[in-house]
Amino acid sequence: MILYFSATGNSEYLAKSLGDELGDEVVDLFSYIKEGKLGVFESDSPFILITPTYSWRIPLFLSEYLLTCDFKGSKDFYVVMDYGDSCGNAYNYIKEDLHKLSLNFKGLYGIKMPENYIMLFDLDSPETNKKIIADAKNDIEKIARYIKNKEVFPKSKVGLVGKFQSAIINPIFFKFIVKDKKFYATDKCISCGLCSKACVLNNISYKDGRPVWNGRCTHCSACISKCPKAAIEYGKKTNGKKRYLLSKLLDSKNQNNDIKCK
Repeated sequence: MILYFSATGNSEYLAKSLGDELGDEVVDLFSYIKEGKLGVFESDSPFILITPTYSWRIPLFLSEYLLTCDFKGSKDFYVVMDYGDSCGNAYNYIKEDLHKLSLNFKGLYGIKMPENYIMLFDLDSPETNKKIIADAKNDIEKIARYIKNKEVFPKSKVGLVGKFQSAIINPIFFKFIVKDKKFYATDKCISCGLCSKACVLNNISYKDGRPVWNGRCTHCSACISKCPKAAIEYGKKTNGKKRYLLSKLLDSKNQNNDIKCK
């Protein structure tokens, strides 16, 4: 069973691609987390979590949710993380979580995917992202072989920088940088409510027809990326920047038969 969380499509794409390779069930955790549903998952095949990397670890809210879940059947648990820079030392923290759940950690596999964090970075060119996605498909095939053969993912060596990023920068980043006070809606807002629906943490409400962020943001980029009018901005950081959704990138590529989205 493949479990995933995705805000802008990267992890969803990997999860569905791996599901096709393995012929396995694919489960979106978004509604479970947003609606506070109890996660009881049963599978005879290994569990596979596919998740984005937030500041060199899996998202804190996702880690907290997994610890409330009940996993029945197989005790084997693989983790796949897509990243823009690296996974840092995420391995150790995931291993601790799975130990608490009495699950058999079968390793972490990191896959580079297109950058989506426009509140801090610029997007790469479509050509660059096309190459990144093509490489990711090769990784998915490798991952499928490891899982079919019941092998542990090869462990990547983590240097001092990676350990520092996950242990020191991560908590500092979420304490001081991951804030939502800079989010606002421009006059292009049509009060469609999509940003509120896209927020996994139910952090967006409406006042006088405009979205309001309520202090529980995790900077997943879903609201700013999925707004149909590009009406959401983050201070001056996002002014003039294109938004990122993998589905739009794949649609544009499909017109040229470059990449086929399954």
